[in-house]
Amino acid sequence: MTEFELLPPLQKAWYVEYWNFQPEFHHLAAANCVDGLADELADLQELAEEDEDFENLLYEWEEFVEEGNLSVLLEQSCDDGVMLPEEQVYLRVKDCPREMLASFETLLRHCPDYVLAYLALHHYLIVRMDRAERNGKPDWRPSDGPFSDPYWEGPAWKKASFVTRNYAR
Repeated sequence: MTEFELLPPLQKAWYVEYWNFQPEFHHLAAANCVDGLADELADLQELAEEDEDFENLLYEWEEFVEEGNLSVLLEQSCDDGVMLPEEQVYLRVKDCPREMLASFETLLRHCPDYVLAYLALHHYLIVRMDRAERNGKPDWRPSDGPFSDPYWEGPAWKKASFVTRNYAR
């Protein structure tokens, strides 16, 4: 048995989604076309416009997200591309494996809110475009599964099938 097979079903679903997420160039290009944030985040957009170092901060945190493979976690933490309040974020990701959450918690604690808003929107779009191409629908929750992945599961244990020869004849 592999470690993957020993995980609870919801954690398996997180890993399967995490491993299957493979953004392509056209997903990134389309997400980069987004101009600004949602209307309810106008104050964060103003902060970003006023900050002379915003582009550098965004680039640094974008690298952090990519290195930590946090895109799926960011997408799950959003509602229509808008980051949810922290309590709701933790409710959405509570079943996520602990090792995935470590970098994500660093992002939530240390990334400025106006940078996090742009990161969340960007990754929300990328993940949902990728998932729509893979599954035919962009919506996903861990409870939806899939709860298995043949690539990560070991060979199935089957009863050996053999026929003995009768050498007495």
